[in-house]
Amino acid sequence: MEKYLSDLIGNLNKISLYIHIPFCKKKCYYCDFVSYTEGSVENYIEALITELKLYEKYLEKGIKTLYIGGGTPSYINEHYIEKLVMFLNKYLQLEEFTIEVNPDSFDSEKAYFYKSLGTNRISLGIQSLDDTVLKRAGRTHNSYQAYKAYEIAKGIFNNINVDFIIGLPGESWKSIEKIVDFIRLEHPKHISVYLLEIHEGTFLSKIMKKIPDESFERHDALLDFLKTEGYERYEISNFALNENYSKHNLVYWANREYIGVGLSAGGHFDNFRYNNVSDFKSYFLKLKNGKFPYGYQSKNTKEKEILETIFMMLRTKWGIDKKLVHINFEIENILNTLKRKFTFFDGTRLSEKGMDFSSMFFSELLMLWEEFYEI
Repeated sequence: MEKYLSDLIGNLNKISLYIHIPFCKKKCYYCDFVSYTEGSVENYIEALITELKLYEKYLEKGIKTLYIGGGTPSYINEHYIEKLVMFLNKYLQLEEFTIEVNPDSFDSEKAYFYKSLGTNRISLGIQSLDDTVLKRAGRTHNSYQAYKAYEIAKGIFNNINVDFIIGLPGESWKSIEKIVDFIRLEHPKHISVYLLEIHEGTFLSKIMKKIPDESFERHDALLDFLKTEGYERYEISNFALNENYSKHNLVYWANREYIGVGLSAGGHFDNFRYNNVSDFKSYFLKLKNGKFPYGYQSKNTKEKEILETIFMMLRTKWGIDKKLVHINFEIENILNTLKRKFTFFDGTRLSEKGMDFSSMFFSELLMLWEEFYEI
């Protein structure tokens, strides 16, 4: 029986929670996420708890998925993670609890501790298994540490995601072969494969203006390999074996309700979308004054909420789930126009080829939408 997003995202009355830990040992050269190598971890954790208290009426619905990301959550002492979990304990009704880790700050002691807190999914940031690439990308681990971290994780956790980035400086076809050999040997249940994006202001942008054309070929070749190994491309950059989808991310892609706390974290509930400030000073000051630490906030119109939902759902293999979003006559016309223009869109979902051309497709969708609605 065919499944839909509405069948996979769990209890619609419960909430998902993202917690941003912005601390890193070192800033990777390509990274444009909000992360810092300095700052008081203790003060930040206290501030997170202060912010969480502002959302208690939503947390009381019950937290179904919890995702602690960064930055590098494994870089800070695990007892800070414990403090957060203990505060949240009365709200937790977890289907999934993910913590992001880096190979050089993850060991068996930390892994067992995370598991004792209720963590049931680890997201391991390997990025590459080529030591030259890792060094030139500013990563703080080597391939040996990556293999070792994975071995530790799989001995303790049943569900592991592994991240890879294609297009990093120094990459060759040999780099892809190392990834292929790892996947063929280990078959992690979930893999995220990202094509490098060069963001203005990063160290990488000073030395690299665009990724080589060959990187696109290597990316396509890796995706073809994943398909032969039985991986299901269920979202543009995400691949799962045996339906081991990221339940937390499915909430994002279905555009359901979630709270995000911490620097730069975003949330979405009651047709309201926000992103927090990205610097410690503003974050601490707003919370000290009893205010939400928003840097951006917007109350969506009904039409904009529908547009955002369509955008997010079309990132997935299931496409638009009409149980979760109302498609009126005008929107149906927009979708039919896109269907006539793009052979990889059937009016509800993008094909795998369509996922590769999603940026072009979404630009066209936005242009058509603006003809009907004010954004």
